Amino acid sequence: MDRREFLKLFSVTVAGFALFGCREGLFGPSVKAAKKTPAFADFENEVRLALSKMKPAMELVRVPMPSALKTPGASTENRFGMAIDLDACDGCGKCVLACIQENNIPLSGRAQAARGQFMHWIEMCGGVPAMCFHCGDAPCEKVCPTGAANHTPDGISAMMYKRCTGSRFCGANCPVGARKFNFDDPVDSGRSLQFNSDVPVRTKGVMEKCSLCLQRLQDDRHDFKALHPGEHWRGRDVTTACAVACPKNAIIFGNWLDEKSPMVLAAKDRVLYAPKAVASLDPSIVYMGERR
Repeated sequence: MDRREFLKLFSVTVAGFALFGCREGLFGPSVKAAKKTPAFADFENEVRLALSKMKPAMELVRVPMPSALKTPGASTENRFGMAIDLDACDGCGKCVLACIQENNIPLSGRAQAARGQFMHWIEMCGGVPAMCFHCGDAPCEKVCPTGAANHTPDGISAMMYKRCTGSRFCGANCPVGARKFNFDDPVDSGRSLQFNSDVPVRTKGVMEKCSLCLQRLQDDRHDFKALHPGEHWRGRDVTTACAVACPKNAIIFGNWLDEKSPMVLAAKDRVLYAPKAVASLDPSIVYMGERR
């Protein structure tokens, strides 16, 4: 092969790499195709799919109105939770979509969605919303090896994502399967969209669940203490995204230890229920039934 033929062959080879890509290490990493950014309609469609694959209703039993936590260091003024009106809820799913937007919940993978496994923090079970019930005696927190699953003094079963190593012990120990695990990276796979800059976008390998819109409570606490030094904060100006979005006002957020809370006022003359699986664990989220 003479020099001219060699240069010609080399030029064709380089052109082939330029057109069809090459292996990393020769001319640097190959260029990846741009990922499609999900649209809001994609999340709406997924919620509709989830409603069509709705889980069956949970067995409910009567429970007393939640009171102050019995754990050491618990607040005697605040215990946040929700009451869900069984008579008002029509299972529309708007709370699910609002939760997705507030907490940057990604689209589920196609295989998982086809099996009815969604990353949604709120799921419809038998036509009513179900999520983490923020149990006062939470079994999920007891088995976390890093302390990522923990309880705040205000009654919220919280997650510290930077501590989570993805052991999934908490998920295995949750009686109602409320915790979700990122089996793949929704950011890298193009299934994630940051609706709310106040909430971190989670990546592969962490457990996540309902936080009772903790970011809203934190913001209100800081603002209140700055404007009302020395006064006791009760979280009276806070509500969750799901409660705001509910067209029937079936979800009421509040403070179980505040007699002026709209939630307490609505629940005091109603029969309260919780899933049988968590009824003995002192849940902060209950369902309201018929009036006494």
